[in-house]
Amino acid sequence: MAERARWYVVHTYSGYENKVKANLEKTIENRGLHDLIQDVQIPLEDVVETKTIKQK
Repeated sequence: MAERARWYVVHTYSGYENKVKANLEKTIENRGLHDLIQDVQIPLEDVVETKTIKQK
């Protein structure tokens, strides 16, 4: 009987997402957990901030 995949969410500080992903992938490789962890994904969102310039 095949087990259903489970989802886990890891909260990180903004800007450290790729570093956390790399560390997770390295741990998976070093400990041979390829059978237990299928994929590591990072949701990305482009954010553009505009600030108004005020004359003083």
